Amino acid sequence: MTEAGNPGDPASGDDALYRPGSYENYRTFGLGTLSPELFAQADRAFHDDVQAWLAGQLPYAVLLPHRDRLGLELRPHHDGRRLLPAEVALPDELLADIVEDEVPDLGAQTERITGDAFERPSVGALAALAWVDDLVGNRRAVDAWMEDERDPRLVAAARRVDRAPPCLYVDGVAQLPLSPRMTPPTGPPGIYVARAYRLGDGWAFSSRVAVDRLPDVATLIRRLQIEGWRLRTRERRATWEDVLRQRSDVLYRAVAEGSRLKFAGGWPKGG
Repeated sequence: MTEAGNPGDPASGDDALYRPGSYENYRTFGLGTLSPELFAQADRAFHDDVQAWLAGQLPYAVLLPHRDRLGLELRPHHDGRRLLPAEVALPDELLADIVEDEVPDLGAQTERITGDAFERPSVGALAALAWVDDLVGNRRAVDAWMEDERDPRLVAAARRVDRAPPCLYVDGVAQLPLSPRMTPPTGPPGIYVARAYRLGDGWAFSSRVAVDRLPDVATLIRRLQIEGWRLRTRERRATWEDVLRQRSDVLYRAVAEGSRLKFAGGWPKGG
């Protein structure tokens, strides 16, 4: 991975770099009164403190004033749309093949899903990488494939899976807050992260990556909430499901790292 990664999240790559928030979005949807200059200062200070929290240098409580000042709170903001059914399944093997064809430097990029530079990625981990932004010329691998695929049913299935937020499941039961319209009634056994999508009259699980142990769910939710705040510096209309979709790599590797008990004393050290 790039050297930009944070020591508390070394697989984050360029996500550790500062990306300015949107002042226009803040004024339109944030109900705030900061001037452009004060907004820019507050936005940069928030980024720096998030990186320090990830590195274990600051406590979580330091981030709360930033959240409030910039108007970043998420709860209880869910995506109310329903998932439309796909006609055919979108196999993980197909997504893995797409990633192998489209993504340069694949060995390094899979670390964004596994959190481990030495772990050989599963088919599901490769499939999960298909939905990660900025890997193929500022696009996702699946977007590049959809432009050329001639089977309209497969393309439609990919769009259905794209709408489905990835989630942590135990025997098909969602372990994270999820819109009821996007929550499957049941699923395959095991502990895994996957995108549950409608398939005909039932459900299927795409981009499924299994882990050995259930990570600490409260810690995982906190980690994702902070990713949500980061996302909302640019788009305050982003829902919780948008966070799961657009920060899917964080979800996958946080679950993997939590399962490996890398941060058994609390992750990250800042608490």
